[in-house]
Amino acid sequence: MNMRRTTLLIVALTLSVSAAWAQAKPDLSGTWKLSGTTPPNYPGSAGWGVPSPTLVIKQTPTDITIQAGQYGATPMSVVYKLDGSDTIWEAPSVTQSGSTAVVKWRTKARWDGNKLILFTWNTALNQMRDVMTLSNGALTIQRGTEQPGPSTNATLTYNK
Repeated sequence: MNMRRTTLLIVALTLSVSAAWAQAKPDLSGTWKLSGTTPPNYPGSAGWGVPSPTLVIKQTPTDITIQAGQYGATPMSVVYKLDGSDTIWEAPSVTQSGSTAVVKWRTKARWDGNKLILFTWNTALNQMRDVMTLSNGALTIQRGTEQPGPSTNATLTYNK
């Protein structure tokens, strides 16, 4: 009798842990508008990682593509593979002094429960980490940037 209870308890715990582990990942797809203004701790309108006023996100089971204007005046589409592998590519870029250069980019993504964590690096010594969550119809991004100039941390809120 005692062995039967123990077995049932183990089965119940296994099922509840499996259900929690298989928690549905949110679909972040859509067109998102920045709520409010750019946080005051950003180093001007041309700084690395300055929030785009609009994000267009396309999510599939294998990747997420984000089109944003935060990488310069021309919107850029950035792809993150959801299996944790790197995406590496080159793209033309305009420096803060106005000269043109080819920059190598690297992106990586991973899920932490229902949070999507995005990593972005480039050969201009810039790094960005976004932690994206969806709650009550709002997309919240906890952004941390590192660059040769001032580094920043901010909370950004977007609405559809």
